Amino acid sequence: MTTVDALTPTRRLSAFAIPLICVAQLMATLDVTIVNLALPAIQRDLDLSNAGLAWMIDAYTLAYAGLLLVGGRTGDLIGRRKTLLAGIGLFTLSSLVGGLAGDPALVLAARVGQGVGAALATPTTLSMITTLYPLGRQRTRAMVAYGAMAGLGITLGLVLGGLLTQAASWRWVFLVNVPIGVVLLAAAPRVLPESTGVRRRVDVPGALVGTAGLTALVYGVIRAGTDGWGEPWSVVALVAAVALLAAFVVIELRVDEPMLPLGLLRHRVRLGAYVVAGLLFACLYPSFFLLSRALQDVLGQRPVEAGLRFLPLGVGVLLFAVLTRRLVQKVGPRTLVLGGTAATAVAALALVLLDRDTSYVALLLPCLVGLGAGVGVTFVANAAAAMTDVAEPDAGIASGLLSTFQAVGGTLGVAALAAVAARVTEDRAPTAASMNEALLAGFHPAFAIAGGLAVLAVLTALLTSPRQ
Repeated sequence: MTTVDALTPTRRLSAFAIPLICVAQLMATLDVTIVNLALPAIQRDLDLSNAGLAWMIDAYTLAYAGLLLVGGRTGDLIGRRKTLLAGIGLFTLSSLVGGLAGDPALVLAARVGQGVGAALATPTTLSMITTLYPLGRQRTRAMVAYGAMAGLGITLGLVLGGLLTQAASWRWVFLVNVPIGVVLLAAAPRVLPESTGVRRRVDVPGALVGTAGLTALVYGVIRAGTDGWGEPWSVVALVAAVALLAAFVVIELRVDEPMLPLGLLRHRVRLGAYVVAGLLFACLYPSFFLLSRALQDVLGQRPVEAGLRFLPLGVGVLLFAVLTRRLVQKVGPRTLVLGGTAATAVAALALVLLDRDTSYVALLLPCLVGLGAGVGVTFVANAAAAMTDVAEPDAGIASGLLSTFQAVGGTLGVAALAAVAARVTEDRAPTAASMNEALLAGFHPAFAIAGGLAVLAVLTALLTSPRQ
């Protein structure tokens, strides 16, 4: 196995390399949430059922989470710039189709295309940072920017989704990606150097079985969250996921050049970083989902008003990501990851106090700033920990693993906690004074569980993070 013309940290880079990589990451993460506040308008315009509306979110998540490992390894094998351009190109084309489509099936197909494009682009961005920049100030700056974009994309998605839907049309939550994608496609060949990849056999069985296993897992959880955990197809999908992922492990242990070198998971620091990422997203995604519902369905705010309420979260992400850059060399990643996950846990648990008379300034504003602080600090420090001691030929798959834990954790969290909230609301509705009271009764235990997942992230970091 040899690397041909591999990227080296000493190569002179354009000053625009980090901004371009970060904008690509921002565009991919933006679409995780930008559709959320546009869903009612999409449903009215396309005459979608509730099940069809749920798939506007789930179609993206299913394709994205299922193919992240393949996307990460593709960058290692054929070159990271080529893979990034392919991902951005597919994402941009799919966004154009989704924005112009009048048929619900075509819009869903566009969401799948966006998910596939993001699965190619997202792991490539982090792997390019770790292979292009040496350890020290340059890489720290790049990691800060990457972490800020990862968290900021989620926040801006909520804000822009409300603004674009109310000011123009739901179609602009798709079309806004097109000019960004075109600029990236034009600039990347001039800004980013290319690696020619690694000469190795392609692990086709591992790629097929691993992708099928992750897709079955995500599909089973999504279906269980809407139709119940005892629903036959949910059970079939989850059992198939267990069998396929077990077969994937067996395949990877036996092939000479596996798609996923399992040794990546034997490193205590890296494994801990992956688990922390999964738990943190399992807390954050349902918290954002439930809070956006509470702002509109309980507090009666319009999409643009609800979206703007999330701005402090984005400000918190940026400020604390920059602060982390200054602190990481002094206090080390362990302290920062512990502090970031603890801030997330406190903010999520405090949302249990939400009620119809809640003051935005007294409760929601501090909670959103706390979540932003947790995201800004943890993303930066934890992303660096996840790439600890990774050989350059495996940088893409290591980054893909981090993205996979994040995506699967977020999907599991939304499906499970949305199901908890719905079940409690359904049980409380007959005796509640109003539907708002029943909804709040369902949101409270879901927020408590989300905070508990963040507490587990704190404990995981405590046990696995290096002391220096």
